[in-house]
Amino acid sequence: MTTERDFDRLARAWLELSPNGAPDRTIEAVLRAIETTPQVRRPVRRPPWRFPSMNRNLRVAAAAAVIAVAFGAVLLIGRGLSSNVGAPSPSPVPSPAAALSPSAASTQVAAGDPWPTRLNGRWMGGNRSLPGVAADSGTSILFSSGAFEMTPSNRNGDPFLGSPASAIGGQAIRLETTGTDVLCQAGNVGLYYWSLTSDGRTLTLTAVRDDCVTRLGAVPGTWWLDGCKDTQTDCLGDVAAGTYQSQYISPRIKTDDTWGPVFGAVTYTVPDGWANSSDWPSTFGLTPSSDYGHVLAGDAEGSRSILLVTQPAPLTQKVACSQGVDSGVPRTVDAEIGWLQQVPGLVTSSPTATVIDGHQGQWIDIRLSPDWKTRCPGGPGPEVDYLAHPGGQIVGIVGTAQRQRVILLDLGGGDLMAIVVSTDTSSPFTAFAAQAMPVITSFQFK
Repeated sequence: MTTERDFDRLARAWLELSPNGAPDRTIEAVLRAIETTPQVRRPVRRPPWRFPSMNRNLRVAAAAAVIAVAFGAVLLIGRGLSSNVGAPSPSPVPSPAAALSPSAASTQVAAGDPWPTRLNGRWMGGNRSLPGVAADSGTSILFSSGAFEMTPSNRNGDPFLGSPASAIGGQAIRLETTGTDVLCQAGNVGLYYWSLTSDGRTLTLTAVRDDCVTRLGAVPGTWWLDGCKDTQTDCLGDVAAGTYQSQYISPRIKTDDTWGPVFGAVTYTVPDGWANSSDWPSTFGLTPSSDYGHVLAGDAEGSRSILLVTQPAPLTQKVACSQGVDSGVPRTVDAEIGWLQQVPGLVTSSPTATVIDGHQGQWIDIRLSPDWKTRCPGGPGPEVDYLAHPGGQIVGIVGTAQRQRVILLDLGGGDLMAIVVSTDTSSPFTAFAAQAMPVITSFQFK
């Protein structure tokens, strides 16, 4: 922003003149957030994003959204809803009356009750109606020994509802607000049962009672462990067989749109042996756990992968390794599939029609021609870069042994989705494509 100081002054005035006012600490927090929050820009030309190695660093937000979020944080909003997808079922949760009376919430924790370390970590969940959490956004909770907090899904650095956490026996936790909090009053106590699936990846929290109405509406429900191996983002990592929802990808985001996370924008079902390896505003990755377990830094998809790419745009082929979009290709499934069949250096199959979640599409298999010799700067071998997405990066195919299936779907309203199935030199493509397609046909798009 070129008028940063003027914006600060106007923002302060807007907050101070609002009908309900805003505390000084909130005003200062807004101004600090505006200074440090990255803004949406047109795509920056970055090192190409190619299979199998992925290089991602998408940072998007909007100053106006920051103001709205911070202003909302001074308002008390009541009970929220939790989202419960068909993931593996936790072990049965006991009735509150079975072991603990609600009055136990106000008693002292028994000395020596150990904290259940299996709860430590970040857990991701659906939307809760909370101040500062956008209507489509998910939420997360963070447990560490003796502490609890919640955050919006895309802002782990902005915690709220923080409190000490204590164990009561082996089935319950006690939360008590000890400091100043606009959402809970000091001394508010909450008591919750917890239950984990046998693999420790799905957590269910059930309320016994809570003096803080806002926390009571936010904490109960199903939460999924953030097991992402990519430290730059949050994703589920290895998952048990079941149905899950994405946290961040926005299938209908345009290049110049202000991004916001959309919980459940993609719903998917996987058998045992799969991992959610990445989740970004314009891409989403799934990979077999056997590949994900050997992931290297910057290669979160592994050697076999399914990558979802929003708003795919053809890259011009007038100059090799160009990162410019070919504006002459209509943004339709038919046009982009036809264009792919003509890209120099690619050998393609005939298009096959498909329908996923009611959306019409086509797919083709691609590989590099054995005669193709063009290398891009820094690339490990011959390659063709062919698609761009709103994150400002590209998708390409590298090496004559690599194989890909490119599926293009029409989501309606001019929005396209690309789904790229990829294997490297050590992974037979036909077998993996057969394994990947049932997962892909399970996709549902919000």
